[in-house]
Amino acid sequence: MERVKTEINNTIDAKVEIGDLSLSMFKNFPNLYVELENVTVVGKNEFSTDTLASVGSLYTAVDLGSALSGTQIKVGAIVLANAKVNAVVLESGKANWDIVKESDEAVVEEETGEVSDFKVIFEEVRIEDFFLRYADASIKTVLVVDDLDLTLNGDFTVKSTNLNVKSQITGIDLDYDGVKYLKKASVSLDAVIGADLQNMIFTFKENKLTLNELVFGIDGNVGMLEDGYSLDLKMNAQKADFKTLLSMVPDVFKADLKGLETNGALAVTAFVKGDYKEDYMPSFGAKLAVDKATLKYPDLKESVNNITINAEVKHPGGDLDLLTADVNSFHFEVANNPFDAEIHVKNPISDPYMNGLFKGVIDFAKIRHAIPMDSIKITGVVTSDVSFSGKMSAIEKEEYEKITTKGDVKLKNFEFSTPDFPQGIKIISSVLNFTPKYISLTSFNSKIGVSDIQLTGKIEDYIPYVLKDKVLKGNFILSSNLFDINEFMTEEEDAKAVSDTIPLSVIEIPANLDLKLVSSMKLIQFDKMNIENVKGLIVVKNAKAQLTDLSMDMLKGSMTMNGSYNTKNIQKPAIDFGLDVKDFDINSAYESLSMIKKMLPIAMNCSGKISSDLKITSLLDQEMSPVMNTLNGNGAIHSKMIVIKDNKAFDALAAALKNDKYKRISITQFDMNFVITDGNVEVKPFEAKVAGHPAQIYGTQSVDGKLNFTMDMKLPKDELGKEVNQYFDKLPGFDEVKELDVAVKITGTVDNPNVKLDLSKAIKQAQQAVAKELERRAKKELEKKGKDLLKKLFK
Repeated sequence: MERVKTEINNTIDAKVEIGDLSLSMFKNFPNLYVELENVTVVGKNEFSTDTLASVGSLYTAVDLGSALSGTQIKVGAIVLANAKVNAVVLESGKANWDIVKESDEAVVEEETGEVSDFKVIFEEVRIEDFFLRYADASIKTVLVVDDLDLTLNGDFTVKSTNLNVKSQITGIDLDYDGVKYLKKASVSLDAVIGADLQNMIFTFKENKLTLNELVFGIDGNVGMLEDGYSLDLKMNAQKADFKTLLSMVPDVFKADLKGLETNGALAVTAFVKGDYKEDYMPSFGAKLAVDKATLKYPDLKESVNNITINAEVKHPGGDLDLLTADVNSFHFEVANNPFDAEIHVKNPISDPYMNGLFKGVIDFAKIRHAIPMDSIKITGVVTSDVSFSGKMSAIEKEEYEKITTKGDVKLKNFEFSTPDFPQGIKIISSVLNFTPKYISLTSFNSKIGVSDIQLTGKIEDYIPYVLKDKVLKGNFILSSNLFDINEFMTEEEDAKAVSDTIPLSVIEIPANLDLKLVSSMKLIQFDKMNIENVKGLIVVKNAKAQLTDLSMDMLKGSMTMNGSYNTKNIQKPAIDFGLDVKDFDINSAYESLSMIKKMLPIAMNCSGKISSDLKITSLLDQEMSPVMNTLNGNGAIHSKMIVIKDNKAFDALAAALKNDKYKRISITQFDMNFVITDGNVEVKPFEAKVAGHPAQIYGTQSVDGKLNFTMDMKLPKDELGKEVNQYFDKLPGFDEVKELDVAVKITGTVDNPNVKLDLSKAIKQAQQAVAKELERRAKKELEKKGKDLLKKLFK
């Protein structure tokens, strides 16, 4: 055991644990029972939390005499039980099974000229309860095999024998790019294989291969070559009708097949013939034919008729680029409306050539009466007549004259709605004209709920976009009389209880779009806000929306926006905007825009008009609100008058002054400049009149809501309250002072402000008044004494 562990550590870059190795003469007497239990392999670094493989038990029974002879070992069976493999590939392509240590030592093979006579002779190999999960992030694929059982037995001591194979695989799930193509599928093989062990040729005799409900028979043989395999196999569907074919439909596309009535002939054949080597493929092919099949649900009045499929894959052998794939016909009819499609592909490796067509009429109202759609409501007629042909190289080189694409798709009176989308969408008419270079959207007149959208323009490079995931380009003109954003929002019950506003969610901008959208929208409704006369240019490119001179009337004023919304990192969307605001109603802005609530909480219960020049950058959270500690920018706010009432800060000011007048005050004619750094707002000193009194206001609001503002004001003595005036009234000369310099200090938090009066300047004023009065009194007394002295002298 220690030697095994040492060798493993020398060759494997992973953590390997072996639970136990047991030997027993009693479990299978007189044979020696050998069992390896609880073996686990765990990766390192980024795979340190993943168990690559685990083996519950690997056991066999060894003939003791053969083991002691040293020339051969006879075993009854080799059994692998309760094994699990978790194979993982990261987006980078790195795999968790790449765990063999690299060695700088060259491997030297010693040639003795002698062939070893040592043999292991066994009667049976069994695999029980094998589990596999393969998750490849680089190709967005997850394959799960829940349970694999395999039994292989035969007489391996003779030159020619029959091998009995029984294999059952259940619980096969296949998910590719978020689409589940297989769910709980099953595969089984029950076969007798004639084995020429001397020449290593294996011939299929009695056998049955089952894929879900499709049953195949296999004829032919497989031979082992030094550098590959020799293959000559044919496969034919034994139990086949149209309904069995439906068992292979990807799970995501399956309707409820219970009670489905079908008929029609089905033929499935496949073959492979020739040598398979590292750089050479044998010839192979497969055919699928469906002839005049029908499909009808018992509770629906319409049926899908004359379903015809003729598809074939062929390869003559050699280079895989010689493969051809043809869907020669795909036809069906619903209520006498036919639909036909063809597609042909050749040279798939070097330079794929494709040609095909789509032609027919689909009446969705009649489709609904032929195929169950549960609560989906859909009507409308789509008419298509499109054909295409050309090579991929011509597409990549933009040699569109070498490509043929022509035809059009027309959609009329289309309506679609679901319980989750009750407002539905209506497309009154839409026409798409196809050319090799672009699709022309000559008309698109639609309604979504109460919203209307009219769209015209061109979609360019659509073929590279579909076939090679290239960038889709487009130029559009968008117009609307009414666009109600509220219809696209969902409002949670908890959100209703807390707030009247509707939470947004992050809108991802695809990176492979390059679109220019000239918009003209008369009215946009969002929450309780109407946005009117929206005009401007929006460019979508590289996962970013760039806004240029996007103007709109809103909040009883107007705004022009320039800047961008960026979703290159969808977890951290970002904005970079310049806003030119004119005459916004401040109360409406506070109630409608969460940013104003966070940046300027003092705006609560304010009334008046503001204008602003604002530049901001910020990351956004998943509800499209600024992440405040990433908010940076600067700007200015201008107003002729703002009235503030029911504000906690000014309520505290009124309490400090013992004067309810300051619970409702007006601030007139001010120009405020501010800077935002990491969510901290610094208001530069600006002049204004507060409740008719001159004031200079400045200070900061921290990202966590802490306030530190100062209002330097000149206040009449009688507005400072009796307690303050009782103190000052005792001072000689103070009755000459009409106004006092008072600093109002606002600290605390937005929700709990603390307001204090700083009377240090007022005290200095009082001291100066007292000194002046004392000086006046002393001078007056001195003058009196001089007059008295003069009177005495001249008596």
